[in-house]
Amino acid sequence: MIKKLFISLSLITIGGLSLLFIRIKNKPTTIYPFPYFVDSAQYKSPDLKEISSSDILIVGDRLGVNLDKYIPAINETLSKNLRNQLKIYNWSSKSEGLHRTLKKLRLLKKLPPIVIYSGASEEFYEERLLTADKSTHDYNMKMFKDDRFSSLLMALPDVSKVLYKKPIKYFYLKQNILPFPKASSAVVSQTRAELIYNYFSIQLDTLATISREKGSTFIYITAPVNLEIPPRIVCDNAVSSTIITEQSDIKKLIDSGQSKEASARLKKLLSQSIGNAQTYYLLGVAQLNQGLLKEAKENLSMAATYDCGNWRSNAIFNKLINRNAKKNGIKVIDFSEIVTRGLGRNITFEDEYYPQSIYYNKLQKELILTIKSILKI
Repeated sequence: MIKKLFISLSLITIGGLSLLFIRIKNKPTTIYPFPYFVDSAQYKSPDLKEISSSDILIVGDRLGVNLDKYIPAINETLSKNLRNQLKIYNWSSKSEGLHRTLKKLRLLKKLPPIVIYSGASEEFYEERLLTADKSTHDYNMKMFKDDRFSSLLMALPDVSKVLYKKPIKYFYLKQNILPFPKASSAVVSQTRAELIYNYFSIQLDTLATISREKGSTFIYITAPVNLEIPPRIVCDNAVSSTIITEQSDIKKLIDSGQSKEASARLKKLLSQSIGNAQTYYLLGVAQLNQGLLKEAKENLSMAATYDCGNWRSNAIFNKLINRNAKKNGIKVIDFSEIVTRGLGRNITFEDEYYPQSIYYNKLQKELILTIKSILKI
């Protein structure tokens, strides 16, 4: 009887250990707690040598791509008194999140002396995590941020197989960039945003590490946000029929020029509709009409941040960029602030994403001054 029990316990133990071994074996090795992996094969091309040998490299998303039209003028000014014209390579790509940019930079054996990052406007685009895995993401993030474990992970990446919990799904990101499906609820949208902010912060730290490791000077450009566009989606957990009715009545006041009265009612409404992007937007518009520019900017920025559409950049991304730049001594051009200064005075944007050329001309001047100071020319 005892012998049979011992055999049974032994078989159970062996089975359990075998199952644990299989689970650990099937888990990928990774230093970072991301539930996604970018396939590097898609970025291996003969251009890598040309990219490495350039003097200035631009990376990022659609905002980086849009700098193409300003490169000739920038290069002409910078190269004016040089024997040879500087080589500027724009490696930006539409719909490219920072996770992809990092993979590309890691492929370069040598980085150009200057790397300009102009992105953060499409971080919500590519599907690369499940909100159903939030508890796993939170746990893994906690492990990564613990100095004891992060040091161990850097030294022995295989430890991640044991340290990190396995999410329901890992995403393997190839050349075809697939967008997130539309969020089924405000909770899904808000959870998705929270996780992306957390991962973006880690990725910025990685960007700064690459800069130090490869001896390149980085320049961050914050993402301009069109604050005059109303939110696409108001989070359903911040809405009620009473709030919608009140917002409709207040909008009529704004349209009829009674912005002061509208502002007073909107401030009361904010206490009942915390996180309601439309309330913040209407308050911002009412304050803009009254010439209260500082207050208007703050509330219109809040409206963009609380937008459950998750379709562009917002103040949180720019805050993370500025904070990372300050922490790591990285030069930053606050393009968002440059554009926002024109709010209430000029038409700031030509469409949903890109500021008017007058602001790009200001950015161009800032870039030239910054690059000159780095290259000492």
